[in-house]
Amino acid sequence: MRFFSYKNRPFHLGPYPLENLPRSDGPVDLTNIPEMSPLSFNRPDDPVNITNAMGDYQAMLDLIRDGMVKAEQAEIPDDRRERARNLKSFGYFCDASQVGICALPRTAMLDQPIVNPDISRLAEILKTGQTSTLASGVDMIMAELKEAMDAPPKAMDDHSHAIVFLYEFPRDPTPDEADWIQNCQMERATVRATETVATQANYIRLLGYPARAHSYTASDINLNALAVAAGLATVEQDKTGNHITNPYLGRRFAIGAITTSLRLQPDLPLAKGNIFSKLNSHGPKWWFGMGMAKNAFNHTAFKGRRFKDGGFPFERTKRQDEPTTFIDRPHVARVPKRADMFARALFGDMGKAAQDAARNGHYVRKNPSAFAARKPLGALIVIQNGQAAGKINETTLKADRNAENIKAALYFLGADAVGISPCPDWAYYSHDAAGREITPYHKNAISVIIDQGHETMDGASGDDWIACAQSMRAYLRFSLLGGIVAGHIRSLGYSARAHTVMDGEVLQPPLLLLSGLGEVSRIGEVILNPYLGPRLKSGVITTDMPLKHDRPINFGLQNFCNACNKCARECPSGAITAGPKLMFNGYEIWKSDSQKCLTYRIGQTAGAMCGRCMKTCPWNLEGLFAEAPFRWLAIKVPWMAKSLARFDDWLGNGRLNPAKKWWWDLVMEDDGPYKKADKINRRELQTGLDLKYEDQTLAVYPANLAPPPYPAPFPMDREAGIAAYRALKTADNYKKAGDKTALIHKFTMPEGPPPVFQVVISKIQPMTTQVTKYEFSSLDGNPLPDFTAGSHIDVVIAPEFFRQYSLSGNPADSSRYQIAVLCEDHGRGGSKLMKRIFKPGRKVFISSPHNHFTLEETASKSYLMGGGIGITPMIAMAHRLHDLNRDFELHYSCSSRDVAGFLDDLTGVPWADKIHYHFSDEGSRAD
Repeated sequence: MRFFSYKNRPFHLGPYPLENLPRSDGPVDLTNIPEMSPLSFNRPDDPVNITNAMGDYQAMLDLIRDGMVKAEQAEIPDDRRERARNLKSFGYFCDASQVGICALPRTAMLDQPIVNPDISRLAEILKTGQTSTLASGVDMIMAELKEAMDAPPKAMDDHSHAIVFLYEFPRDPTPDEADWIQNCQMERATVRATETVATQANYIRLLGYPARAHSYTASDINLNALAVAAGLATVEQDKTGNHITNPYLGRRFAIGAITTSLRLQPDLPLAKGNIFSKLNSHGPKWWFGMGMAKNAFNHTAFKGRRFKDGGFPFERTKRQDEPTTFIDRPHVARVPKRADMFARALFGDMGKAAQDAARNGHYVRKNPSAFAARKPLGALIVIQNGQAAGKINETTLKADRNAENIKAALYFLGADAVGISPCPDWAYYSHDAAGREITPYHKNAISVIIDQGHETMDGASGDDWIACAQSMRAYLRFSLLGGIVAGHIRSLGYSARAHTVMDGEVLQPPLLLLSGLGEVSRIGEVILNPYLGPRLKSGVITTDMPLKHDRPINFGLQNFCNACNKCARECPSGAITAGPKLMFNGYEIWKSDSQKCLTYRIGQTAGAMCGRCMKTCPWNLEGLFAEAPFRWLAIKVPWMAKSLARFDDWLGNGRLNPAKKWWWDLVMEDDGPYKKADKINRRELQTGLDLKYEDQTLAVYPANLAPPPYPAPFPMDREAGIAAYRALKTADNYKKAGDKTALIHKFTMPEGPPPVFQVVISKIQPMTTQVTKYEFSSLDGNPLPDFTAGSHIDVVIAPEFFRQYSLSGNPADSSRYQIAVLCEDHGRGGSKLMKRIFKPGRKVFISSPHNHFTLEETASKSYLMGGGIGITPMIAMAHRLHDLNRDFELHYSCSSRDVAGFLDDLTGVPWADKIHYHFSDEGSRAD
C-alpha cells in the first residue's frame, strides 16, 4: 500500500524516477560490455521446476519475434520524442520495470545470432495445426502466422533504433517455500520480457515499420550493450568479471529489446554522479515514493509476503461456505459454446451490422494497440493443451502442497489473484465449438485474475481507443501464465487444460465465485474483487490434480451494489440493469442485456470495445492508504453504501485523467493504414442522470432461447428476449415457487439432423491464378449424402463467412464433393480467406446439398450455357445428361483461356465432344 498517488505522473516516465538519474552528453562507452550467453529452459534433472514448462512458451514468443510489415504506414506523429513516449508507455502498460531507447550501435551486433533450438519444432506445429474455436478472427490470425513462417528471413540493415525493456526479479523464494519456483528468476523475467517485446514489435510492424524482438534465447544483438546504450545500466567490474547493473535494480533483472527502422528520440547514457545527484535520485522522494508507483520500500515484489499468499491480503477477507449469491445447483443450465455472444455476432445472429463489426475480428483489428496482442494470443492456442505425462510425480500426492505450489507459481509469474475451487459439471459448456457434446472431464478449477492496469484506466474513458488493448493485454497475460502452469501440471502426470479467451470450455464467473476471488456485481457477468474491483480479466485451468479448495468470500458487495447503480448510469449502451438481482439459468445475478452490451462494444465507432463500467465503478481504486477507509466502510458498514457511492461521485472518481493518456487514437478501415480517428469517446460522469429500472427495456437469452451447438446461423428473437427478461424472478420468489418447471431454464437439442456436418478437404487444385477447385470427403471414408445436378452446398469458411457453392462433380460419385471458387480481391473477404486457410487435411463444416436450380432431365435436347465461374453447376448437369444418354451441348464462355477454370478436367471427360468454348480474346464469343 502506498501513501502518495501517482495521478500526476506522466505515464511514459514509468514507476521508477529514471528522470532523476545523472546522464552523460558524450558518446556511450561499449568497450567493456560483458558477452551475452544464451539462456536454456531445459532442466531434465529437475522435473518439478516450472522452468521446463516455460520453454515452449518462450520458444513460441521467439518464433513470432518478426513478421509481416503492414504495407501502409500509419498516421503517427513526426516528433521523435512523442514516438518515444508512446513506445515507452506501451512497455509500462505491459508492466515493464524500466524502458529506455537508443540509437542502434552496430558494434553490439552478434557475430553469431542466438537461435532458440525449439523454434523449428513449434513452427511445424503452427503450420500444420488447426484450431477448433469460435474466437473472432482466429482464422485470419492463423493464416497470417503461417504466411510469416513461410516468408524468407529479413535483414536488419535498415534498423536504426532500439527500445530496451528491463523486467525486475521479485524476491528470491525461500528454500522451504515452494518446490516449483526455485532458481528460475532469470527465466521468469525473460518470459515476461519476451511477451512484451514480441507484442510491441508486432505493434510497430502494424504501424508500417520493420521491427524485430530480441531475447536471451533468440537475438541478433548483445542485449547488455543495448541496456547500457539506452541509459538503463552501467558496467561494473568485480573479481568475477564485468557485469551490467541498474541504479535501482542492481543486477536483478532480465532484458528484452526491439530493433526497428522507426526513428525515435534516444535517451542519454547514465553518468557517474556525486552526492547531490545521489540525493536527487535516491533521496527522500525515492524513499517514500512521492508521486511514483515504486519506492525504496515497495519495489521488491513479495517482500514480507509468502508467494502462495499473493500480493494482496486476501487472508483478511471473510470466507464462508456458499457464495453471497444464490445458485440452484441442480438446475444450473449448461448451454453450448455457440451461445457465446461474440460467436452469435460472428454467425450473424445479431444482424448484419454486428456481423460486419465482428468479421475477421475487426473490433480488435481496427486499433493497433489491441491487435498487437492478437498475434501472440493466436500463436499460443496451439500449445495451450496437451497430454499428461505417463507417470505421476511422487511429490504431487498432497492436495494442500499442490495448491500452495500452484498459487506460488502463478503469483511468481505475475498473476494478480488466484483461487482454487471444485469444477462442478454445470460450469462446463454443453457442447464445444465444433458442436460436440462435452462430458465434464476435470473436477478442480484454478481461477486466475489479471489486473487491466489502473494507470491506463485512469486516463481512459473506458470506451475509447485503448479499451480493447486493455482487455487483450490481460487475456494474453493469462494465456501465457495459465498455459505454463497447465503444461507443468501435465508434465507431473496429471491432466490439465487452460481455458483462455481464445479457446475455453468452462464458464468462468461461477468458478471465480466458488474460488473466493470476488462477488457478483451489478455489472452482471463481471465478478468484482475487493482489491482490484471490476478492473480485471480472468482465465481458468481445470485439472484432475488433487488440490485443496478455497472458500467463497463475503466483503459486503451485495449490499453495496444494491445501493449503487453508478455503472448502470454510466453504461453507454444502457445494458446494465438498475433493478434487482434475478434468477437466470439457475443462478442469481444482476443480469445485463448482453445483446445491447456486445452490439455497442463491437460496433461503436468512437473507440474500440468498452469497459466504461469498470472505469466508473467506485471499487476501481489506485491502492492508496487513503482509500482504506472507503474499503473498510463499504465492507463493515453496508448501510452507508449509498452515501459512499454519492461521495465517490463528489470526489470525481471515474473522470478522465489527462496525465495518464499515452496512446494514439488510431483506427483502420477496410484493411487500409491506421489513421487518426475522427471520433473519440472522452466521457465525463453523468451525475445528473437519474436512471430508473422501470424505464429500461432489457432482453436476456436464457438456455431455452440458446442457439443449437452447430456452426450455422440462428437469428436472435429480441422480442422473445424481452419477454424472457420480464419473466425472470427474484431469488426469494424463485425459492417460494412450488412448481419451478416454468422457471427453470434448460437447453434442449433441436429435433432433426444438424444443418451442417464435418468433412475433410481431400484435394486442392489451383486451376487459374484466381480459380481453385476444392474436393471434400467424409471423415470416415463412407459416401457423402447424394446430390442432384444443379445442387449447391453451404460451406463454413469461418463463422462469419457462410458461403454457397455449386457442386461441379458427377452426381453419380458420392465419394466426394467438388466445388470451384473464384477468389475475389474486392469481395467481402470469404474467398480470400478460403484461399489462405483451406489446406488439404483441414476439417470444415458444410451443409447437405440443396437444389434450387434443378435440371430438366426429360428434355429432348439441353443447352447448358455458363460464363466464367458460372460453368460450375453446368458440369454436374453435363455429367448427369451423359449418364442418361441425353442429347446436350455445353457452351463455356470466358474472356480468355488464362482465366477459365476446369479446362484440364473438361478435356478428359467422356462427353468432351459436346463442349463448345467461347473466348473473347480469340474472337469466339457466344453471340
